[in-house]
Amino acid sequence: RICCSHALKNALKLKEQNPHAHIFVFYRDVRTYGFKEAYYKEAREKGITFIRYDLDAKPQVSTKDGRLFVKAMEPILHREVGITPDLLVLSPGIIPNHNQDLAQILKVPLTGDQFFLEAHVKLRPIDFAADGIFLCGLAHSPRFIEESISQANGVSQRAATILSKEHLESQGTVVYVNERWCTGCGTCISVCPYDAREIDVTTGIAKIKEVLCQGCGACAVACPSGATQQKGFEKRQILCMVDAATG
Repeated sequence: RICCSHALKNALKLKEQNPHAHIFVFYRDVRTYGFKEAYYKEAREKGITFIRYDLDAKPQVSTKDGRLFVKAMEPILHREVGITPDLLVLSPGIIPNHNQDLAQILKVPLTGDQFFLEAHVKLRPIDFAADGIFLCGLAHSPRFIEESISQANGVSQRAATILSKEHLESQGTVVYVNERWCTGCGTCISVCPYDAREIDVTTGIAKIKEVLCQGCGACAVACPSGATQQKGFEKRQILCMVDAATG
């Protein structure tokens, strides 16, 4: 998403400064994202040479007669290609930082590539499932500066909708605890992904932080004594639904 487009943009800039320069781009796969496909078309038209290589035969860099020497096996011609460049420029991809610790602290998910994962790619592209936490820029994925700015504008507006309110309303489908049945085992605390459960040090029973509860129901399922129930999904309600559907 980033490195290919930047390589082409830099190659075109060099060509603009010196139209007689011979520019070679070694690539395994060119992906000029979105409208930046025009960079690739322009580069080909201006005579920039693209040399493909396979993953098992990467270009080799060495010195020859005191100069840089780059060689690679061209898979279409099945021939070794070598050049002696005046300047060798690498276009590395973007990889995430070690985000696991921060993700665990904030209780937010990561993608398979270890970038942060939004709540919904189309409906909530800058939100997390946990309310009040947003993401933008390279925290989300490799992206260009204009995309990062657009996301940052969106995040600032989403944050403003929260900060502008005098009071915040939590959702109605939170859980509650039957204090007579709770044994204080702490199972609900270990399974809660939003850190919305705690043990009351005075009574020794579980408590709910309603403002943090997202109504996922994980604690209600895990509770061994059945003391935790989710509003709107109590056992009696579910059984009544079953009776209505089968009666």
